[in-house]
Amino acid sequence: MTAPFHAISGVLLCGGASQRMGSDKALLRLEGEALLDRGIAALASLAGEVLIAPGSRSRYGDRGLPEALDSEPGQGPAAGILAGLAAAAEERVLFVAVDLPHLKDCPLRELVQLAVDQDADVALLDDGRERPPLVLCVHRRVRAAFERDYAAGARRIIDLTKGKTIVRLRVDPEMAVNWNRPEDLDLGVALRDSAPRGERT
Repeated sequence: MTAPFHAISGVLLCGGASQRMGSDKALLRLEGEALLDRGIAALASLAGEVLIAPGSRSRYGDRGLPEALDSEPGQGPAAGILAGLAAAAEERVLFVAVDLPHLKDCPLRELVQLAVDQDADVALLDDGRERPPLVLCVHRRVRAAFERDYAAGARRIIDLTKGKTIVRLRVDPEMAVNWNRPEDLDLGVALRDSAPRGERT
């Protein structure tokens, strides 16, 4: 079975305050390109529509993309995921965090394919670390359950996805390096050409 990639929505999560970085992470540049634009390009290569989840206030309007605004400020990526599920047109929604500089090298297509093949509620990237990268493909049928859990206080991805059908795609940690602090900017800049594309688990 081939996943109908035109029938997924892509949501770029970029609503963080960037407090540890000290400047807007979405506008940090790698190889002359803002992380915001790298994320948009990665999603546009797969999704029939791309949305930006900028938090509770409108930002990045100059990119000309629709926005999915959080219903309340300061609630982390969980709020962005709920906003994305509400705004997306397609049944599956691919969420990615803007602070992943090597998003273009992540096996996003393979993750979506795994979600479709297994008819999973949620497909996650797993790099073996305690806090995996914020990359997940979610079926909109779990939207109501996510909203109930969020209303009950769930803010972590692990709490939102608890009890759902989950599949994971293992990836090399170098693919999932994220930029949170100024000292992170030199980490993982040169991605190994031999890094594996992804292994289903």
